[in-house]
Amino acid sequence: MRSHPKNNPLDRKIERSQSGFTLITALFLLSVIALLSVYMINFRNVQQSTVLYGQQGARAMQAAHSGLEWGIYESVVNGLCAANPPFTAVGTALSAYSITVACTSSMHTEGAILITTYRLTSTAQTGSYGTLDYVYRSMQATVSVQPP
Repeated sequence: MRSHPKNNPLDRKIERSQSGFTLITALFLLSVIALLSVYMINFRNVQQSTVLYGQQGARAMQAAHSGLEWGIYESVVNGLCAANPPFTAVGTALSAYSITVACTSSMHTEGAILITTYRLTSTAQTGSYGTLDYVYRSMQATVSVQPP
């Protein structure tokens, strides 16, 4: 007479030793999925910050370039080379940036011609120094004007 498989003592021992295996596997998979989720959220936040900082840097560069163009116009067309107080480009995407233009001039003689040379430095900045939102860009140009 053969014993029924459910009554076999060896089968019961195997069932007891494997009864917690699925629980351990499920916990391992849950922790791996949780770690991957945290990594993906962190990665997304870093990417978003990188794009934002790049955009702020590009805007600061454009603000410095705008200040430089303004300074060239003032010096070449109007003959003015004076220090100006910081200003902002109100009503534009650059309105958050403080723009400063510094100018120095010198006169040189080439043959019988007197040439005025202007050295301009334009800076644009926003935020507070030492914080993550601080951006600073500077540009320089030298232009010469020959009298008519």
